[in-house]
Amino acid sequence: MTFFTHEITVMGVTVALRAYIPDVSARTSYAEKRPAIVIFPGGGYGFTFSGEAEPIAMKYAADGICAFVLDYSCAPVRFPIQQLQAFAAIRWVREHAVEFHIRPDNISTTGFSAGGHLCACTGTLWNKKAFAPYFAEAGMDDVDVSVYRPDKLVLCYPVIKAFTKFHHRGSFLGLLGDRADDEALLKLLATDEQIDEHTPPAFIWHTAEDFGVPIRNSIDFASGLASLYKPVELHIYLHGDHGLCLGTCVTDDRPFTEPHESSEWIYKAIRFIYDESIIGK
Repeated sequence: MTFFTHEITVMGVTVALRAYIPDVSARTSYAEKRPAIVIFPGGGYGFTFSGEAEPIAMKYAADGICAFVLDYSCAPVRFPIQQLQAFAAIRWVREHAVEFHIRPDNISTTGFSAGGHLCACTGTLWNKKAFAPYFAEAGMDDVDVSVYRPDKLVLCYPVIKAFTKFHHRGSFLGLLGDRADDEALLKLLATDEQIDEHTPPAFIWHTAEDFGVPIRNSIDFASGLASLYKPVELHIYLHGDHGLCLGTCVTDDRPFTEPHESSEWIYKAIRFIYDESIIGK
């Protein structure tokens, strides 16, 4: 495996994009067309949690997926910097697809909690007129906007809703600061309300006992996709608190022999990422 760090600079703010590139095996049919995924750890837009970064990338890389962890900016840096950094990371991976033997139309994003919100933003805001001025302000409107679109989304106990009792107030405080009550911004960032026919297919998982970010966030995003007949896979596990990560001893205080019931999610997500039947939908 090759590891390196690439710098992403948006509007004068530079962050790291950490790459985990598995070696190419000449014996596999995927040797020249591997999937890729850009990972956004959670942390309420106040920090990026390590348990949702490298351990996730290593799992994906072990199954032949080129993984990239974006250490996006957190508070006091505010919107739209984080969203623009995420889009810039997708563009960079797509523009270097040939170099890393990546299939350019199978580049996914994944995120956890607030990172799940950032992930959902990449799938819903890339083509919105209300977001276009931010691309222009950052000088990122020099290409067809489709270069910023992820091909699939993997949402892990994501922050989705920006209104109602089911939203996670802390994430929007971290992202927006003193604009956290700006109704126009909150409407734009309520990603379940931004779903359209161009939103990518999604794999989503959550736990019913998550009271930090209620499961309605995942259910409503899945429902929005289903209402447009978009491919969506939703898993709700009965038990478990917020922030389970892999659900194993690698990311949680539990015995090696007792993984959480949700720990299967990563294998289901990998299958989803490899599924070529939903590419382009």
